[in-house]
Amino acid sequence: MTKISDKAIIAKTAVIYEDVEIEAEVIIHEYVIIYPGTVIKEGTEVFDHCVLGKIPTSPGVTSRKLKEKYGALIIGRNCVLCPGVVLYAGTQIGNNNLLGDFCSIREECRTGDNCIISRNVSVNYNTKIGHDTKIMDNTHITGNMIIGNHVFISVLVATTNDNTMGRKEYDEGHVRGAVIGDDVTIGAAANILPGVEIGNNVIVGASALVTKSVPPDKVVMGVPARIVRNVE
Repeated sequence: MTKISDKAIIAKTAVIYEDVEIEAEVIIHEYVIIYPGTVIKEGTEVFDHCVLGKIPTSPGVTSRKLKEKYGALIIGRNCVLCPGVVLYAGTQIGNNNLLGDFCSIREECRTGDNCIISRNVSVNYNTKIGHDTKIMDNTHITGNMIIGNHVFISVLVATTNDNTMGRKEYDEGHVRGAVIGDDVTIGAAANILPGVEIGNNVIVGASALVTKSVPPDKVVMGVPARIVRNVE
């Protein structure tokens, strides 16, 4: 059932399908597309050309099988979605999130409150992001990844989830992204390999290649990354 508040402001060029819920004080700008099963909470503003509630599709070339049905896309209160944002079905965006121009968040992801997902960031499927976390421009967050609270991830960071690089059939037993603890800082252009666990309060230097798990309260740098000191 479609439910749109009479206190929402919606541009005439927006395309809104059935089974959408839009709460009071929401602003929808020009040429936004909102697919069925999308919920937009009070006070959120959606700028031009955003696509919300997209269902994953494939012509059969992907190794990971898609589901026949996904849950609702839920966008929390007082968020800002900048132009060109794409959010997939089954994802939940917390309150007070800023989603930068052309960022994309795939299906069944979660973000906490007060997050920034910046310009051109891609977040792949089934990834969980904690509260007060910031992910900067042109970074790729892989599927099946967990990111904690108060994390800062700089620009151009790459994360991956498959050490076989697609040479084996998809299996979540081996296709697993990194687990990043709370209060972690990751420098520009760092590369974090599959299954790595980064403990709380770690600092990863710029351009580091993280191939092994890192214990809490350490600074790692280099290729491959090595512990250089404790966090002061």
